[in-house]
Amino acid sequence: MNLPKLSYLKRMNFWIAAVLIGANLLAWTDLLLAAPAPYVVDPIQDPEIVTLLDYIRSGDHSGETWEVTLTELEAEQTITWYLQRYPQIPFEHPKVTITSNYAAGEGDAAIAGLRVHVGGKARITLVEGLPRIEILELSLPVPGPIREAIEHEIQIQLRRADLLPVRFTSAEWREGEVIVRGVIR
Repeated sequence: MNLPKLSYLKRMNFWIAAVLIGANLLAWTDLLLAAPAPYVVDPIQDPEIVTLLDYIRSGDHSGETWEVTLTELEAEQTITWYLQRYPQIPFEHPKVTITSNYAAGEGDAAIAGLRVHVGGKARITLVEGLPRIEILELSLPVPGPIREAIEHEIQIQLRRADLLPVRFTSAEWREGEVIVRGVIR
């Protein structure tokens, strides 16, 4: 007599599992369909940056000053150019916003095999000739510990600026553009 009751429980468990799987698939579909269409710009290295890098490579210019002005579009194009050169970086479709108080960026990142839309705001200042980043806002659809690990990794990568062949003397942030000045090391 327990046999029919056991069969009923198996069928009930099957339907509960099917409903849970269906709800999970529906939630993932909603999440993936809610992602905005990619913002696409051409991968173009900014001509001012190319000129500066060529000048630095051409010889001993240590101590000479330089200046580069970047608009939001030029920054997006240059970032896209670099990302295409380094496909191991799991990020694409950068969109940049520059204001006098912060720089913001957003785009698509590959996290755990899924493409998700991420973004953030940061205040960028100069300390001893190197950029210092204060993250004001970071939108990542990941749990807290993973988010903290990602923020920590961002800060580690930014410390690599010490390896640059230049030092920064000033950065003038305006609506839609930044003017950066510095000295060749």
